[in-house]
Amino acid sequence: MTATGGEAVARAGAEQARRPRAAWPASVVFFGVLPILAVVLMFYEAIRVDGVAFDFRVFYVAAEAALRGDTLYPSIDDAALVEGRVYVYPPITALLFAPLTALPMELAGLLVMVLLVAAAVATPLALGVRDWRCIGLVLLWPPVISAIQTGSVTLLLGLAAALVWRYRDRPVPAGLALGTALAVKLLLWPLGVWFAATRRLAAAVFAFVAAVVLALGSWAVVAFDGLTGYPALLRRLSEIMDDRGYTLYSLALEYGVPSQAARLAWAALALGLISAVVVRGRLGHERAAFVLAIAASLAVTPIVWLHYLALLVVVVGVARPRLGLLWFLPLALVVTPGSGNPTPFQTSATVLVAAVTVALAVREASGGATVDVTPRARSTFRPLRTSVVDPMR
Repeated sequence: MTATGGEAVARAGAEQARRPRAAWPASVVFFGVLPILAVVLMFYEAIRVDGVAFDFRVFYVAAEAALRGDTLYPSIDDAALVEGRVYVYPPITALLFAPLTALPMELAGLLVMVLLVAAAVATPLALGVRDWRCIGLVLLWPPVISAIQTGSVTLLLGLAAALVWRYRDRPVPAGLALGTALAVKLLLWPLGVWFAATRRLAAAVFAFVAAVVLALGSWAVVAFDGLTGYPALLRRLSEIMDDRGYTLYSLALEYGVPSQAARLAWAALALGLISAVVVRGRLGHERAAFVLAIAASLAVTPIVWLHYLALLVVVVGVARPRLGLLWFLPLALVVTPGSGNPTPFQTSATVLVAAVTVALAVREASGGATVDVTPRARSTFRPLRTSVVDPMR
């Protein structure tokens, strides 16, 4: 090799060595400093405009009512239902927040926001994500920001789903995690289908029992106030809200599809996703089936606001525990307003981003080894194929 050629090789090597060093400060700024600034700004703005954990205020008022022995629930004709500013959860949520009523509402709301930031960080960690850049990026996702700002329970449900995945081969903790989530809100019930499809029947039983005991137990504490009228209240709420959120039904209505046809398309999507959970689960594709179960949770619920899509943290974390395109896609939801009456473009863009994220996550999750789900192999979960390395192992 000539001297000139040697110098060229040396320069090329030095250039390659400099690139990682140059990229490191940019990574620290984008994935570390920027998320911290976003969280600080979020808290500052919430205090400035008196918007601290706005949805949590409903829980706070309901908790106070429970402590006084007053009714938690409005009548189905209450005008406040139209604004979505009334308590419509099972009593357990109000009871869990009852200790915070010892504090002023704004201070309690700030503590809840801090708790939700912690939940947003804990969820990918529980899924086995160890790339710190992914965790920083999550705090920039518009759905996660919305969930923290509103003080909703979505991030806590996401953490429960992550614990279901983490402890999937331990029936008691997995079942209790799902059962507790179901007692708070039925949103994640397709994970029960996933338990059954992957022959985790003990976990499914624990989840069912825990949900029933916690739900009925909390209703017993409030003397079964509103229990008999609760289904009618939920139906009324759905009638008011189901054309406003980010669902296939509301999207179809935006483009002039008749209501009945839109509902049929919505039901077909939900049924298709649940069927896919069963098929993939039975075939041993438990990771892809889990992703589909989370997607089904979003598809079957009649009301989806922006913060519901924080559950995509679980979708992406299960499918890809290291940084990649999937972690950036939800940033596109910046076009999405938190709630209200989005434009057709906003609804279309939101549904499209969510659908593409799920589709790519299923594709990514399908690349790993299958798992033997026969009852004898349940405790060992030995891979049937090992041609592709599972990134979570």
